[in-house]
Amino acid sequence: LTPLLGNAPSDHLQTLHSLYASQVATIVWTAETDGLMQADRRPIIVGIALRKSSDVTTAEGLSEQERAVFIGVMETVQELLAQRSK
Repeated sequence: LTPLLGNAPSDHLQTLHSLYASQVATIVWTAETDGLMQADRRPIIVGIALRKSSDVTTAEGLSEQERAVFIGVMETVQELLAQRSK
């Protein structure tokens, strides 16, 4: 991953943002492989904008809120790709 603009205010959030970007890219890449997108495989650029969270995590790993939001975002990305292929 190569961040082009901005940076996260903490190592934890930098890791979380990288996780979002890499997972979204993986979902799109996989959708192309599965034939959901009728296009040649190309490099993928992911832009994300995340609202600041009041849930500050001090321990390692994801908080339950971060985990729930992450899963929700990934499900939404998959649904949007599925709609695009129809």
